[in-house]
Amino acid sequence: MTPRDVLLACVCLVAAAAAACNNSTGPQNLAGTYNYTVPNLNGTGVGCSVNVTMMLTQQSATLGGTYTGTRTCSSSAGNKTDPISGAVVNAQINRDSVYFDFDSSAWHNAGVIVGTGLQGSVTARISPFGTATDVAGDFTAIRQ
Repeated sequence: MTPRDVLLACVCLVAAAAAACNNSTGPQNLAGTYNYTVPNLNGTGVGCSVNVTMMLTQQSATLGGTYTGTRTCSSSAGNKTDPISGAVVNAQINRDSVYFDFDSSAWHNAGVIVGTGLQGSVTARISPFGTATDVAGDFTAIRQ
């Protein structure tokens, strides 16, 4: 094998590896309506559950959309169910990972695409009883 042949073989191997690593089909299409739930959103002295309908729009690797539903919380102050709604913002898709916020970074979701749905973790700062509380839990979002 000549040095030229070796160089050509190396170039071909690098090109094949790059093609295999590149997501040539682009980001998955996540536009649609989802049932988003967080059954156990917990923080110091407060526990909540969240059930919303999330409608996502997509342009390339950027998501947007809206959500509407309820948040039910319990603490020593009692139980409280509040309607919640707003915008899906700061959303990005990176291969099989997805990141999005509800209204601002005060409600951050980081997850992965699983089949036609999403699952991951949520960290949030909420004030269901008047005092801001940091909470965390796991979400699932199942496409309708």
